[in-house]
Amino acid sequence: MIRSVFSFCSALSMILAAAYADSWQPLWQPKEHTPGYEAGAPAERKLDAERTTSTHVPEYSLYLPEGKPGQPMPAVCIFPGGAYSILALDLEGSEIAGWLNRQGIAAIVVKYRVSSDPKHPEKFPRQLMDARRAIRTVRAHAKEWNIDPDKIGVIGFSAGGHLAALATTWTGPLEGETNDAIDKVSPAVNFGMFIYPVVSMGKPYTHGSLKGLFPPPYAQGEGMAKVSPDRQVTAQTPPLFVVHAADDPVSPLNSLDIVRAAQEKGVPVEYHLYRTGGHGYGIRPQGKATDAWPQAAEKWLAPLVPAP
Repeated sequence: MIRSVFSFCSALSMILAAAYADSWQPLWQPKEHTPGYEAGAPAERKLDAERTTSTHVPEYSLYLPEGKPGQPMPAVCIFPGGAYSILALDLEGSEIAGWLNRQGIAAIVVKYRVSSDPKHPEKFPRQLMDARRAIRTVRAHAKEWNIDPDKIGVIGFSAGGHLAALATTWTGPLEGETNDAIDKVSPAVNFGMFIYPVVSMGKPYTHGSLKGLFPPPYAQGEGMAKVSPDRQVTAQTPPLFVVHAADDPVSPLNSLDIVRAAQEKGVPVEYHLYRTGGHGYGIRPQGKATDAWPQAAEKWLAPLVPAP
C-alpha cells in the first residue's frame, strides 16, 4: 500500500516537474546582473535523469498549491543536495515541492550555483548569495503569490542542508551582494529544516563536499567559524527541524552539532535520529526507519498552515 501511494505521488511529482520544466527564472534579472557572472562559463548539463551540474546562472522555480487562494500561506525555499558540485533537482527538489504543496505550502526550488569543473569553479559565498536572494525574492513577491512574509522557511538536503543552515544562521551583510530593490529586502527566515545535512567545518568528520569550497578568508580561523552554521546559532535563530540516520556516511555528528547549539541557546529544535536510512533518500520510501520523517515534518509544519 505504501509503495502504491508512493508510485502515485512519484507520478504526480513527475507531472508537476514537467509542468514547471520551462518555469525557471533567473534570480537576478537580467542574468548578467548576477554577482560574479561569467559569460564564458559552460552551459548547464544533465549528468543523468536525476543530476545536473555546471549551474552558473542561479534560478528558481515556483510551485503553488492548486485550489482557490485563501489566507496567505507559508512558503519554503528548497535547496537540493549534491556535494556543491551537482544538484539532485528531482529527488530533493520538485518531489519536495509537490509534498509541500499537498500540505498547502508554497514551494520554491532553488537552483544555486554549483560546479564540478575546476576550470570554472563556483566558490563561496556565491551559493549563500543565491540562497539569500531566493528568500528575498519570495518575500518581495509575497503579496503577489499570496504568501505570508512572516512564514518563510528553508529546507535543505545534504550539502543543501549546509546551505539552508547557513541561510538560517547568517547575520549581517554578505560581501558581493548587490544593492537593488530585492537585495534590500530582508533575507531572514522564520524556520529551518535540515535533512541529513552537512554542517561542521574543521572537525574530523567534516565532509568532503565542504573541502575546497571556501577560499580565504573563509578557509580558516574566524572565517571557518562563520561558515560552520552550528557556531553561528544565537538566541534569535528561528525554530529548527533536523533529520539524520545513524548509519549515514555523512556523520550524524553534523546534525548533533547544530542541535546541541540550538539547545544551548534556547532555540526550539525537533531532532529525529533514525537507526537506519543511509543518505540521499529525499521523501522516497526505502523500507527503512527514515521513511517516517516526512510524517513527522508534516506534524511540525501543520501549525503554520492556515485553516481552510
